[in-house]
Amino acid sequence: MQQNSLIENINKVCLVDDDSEILESLERFFSLSGFEIKTFSSAIDYLEQLEENGDCLICDIAMEEMDGLELQRRLNKLQHLQPTIFITGHGTINMAVEAMKLGAFDFIQKPFNPELLLEKVLLAIESYRDRMKILSKYKTLTNREIGVFKCVTRGLSNKQISDELFMAGSTVEAHRSKVMKKMAAKSLPDLVKMSVELKL
Repeated sequence: MQQNSLIENINKVCLVDDDSEILESLERFFSLSGFEIKTFSSAIDYLEQLEENGDCLICDIAMEEMDGLELQRRLNKLQHLQPTIFITGHGTINMAVEAMKLGAFDFIQKPFNPELLLEKVLLAIESYRDRMKILSKYKTLTNREIGVFKCVTRGLSNKQISDELFMAGSTVEAHRSKVMKKMAAKSLPDLVKMSVELKL
């Protein structure tokens, strides 16, 4: 996807950092790159003004009161799904691992090239939008279809699904067909990839 076409569709990038110089620098850079920017000087400030949707969150890790990792934990509990890119001047391998386990899209150490950050933001937004498309399809499934979806993507056979969900074999096959159609999955591996994206 071309960068320009993606930027045209971007609504907002949120920046959270307690370093005012970095905040102002990134705000200026992303504004000049065509983004709508909203800045926050603390994680608590961000949570207090949390919006339902955002395209991408760029967040420092080492902040007073609440650090970036704790913010990500709070966002996960709230099921706030926008991608997060962490930036830090004091990163460690353990910190990076923890960030990725919490669902961060990427982890960048300061100082960094703003163009590199821009590239990662664009990738994060594209990935996020793809995930939202999959999620919207998933929400059209009935409860029984969701059950079949989860069993199929675990690698269970129709017979095993029939036993686990107490369904007749023909019913399993019918639901399986509907799941593939509603999710627009071309193959079983395609459906498994969607399950991974949804983190089911």
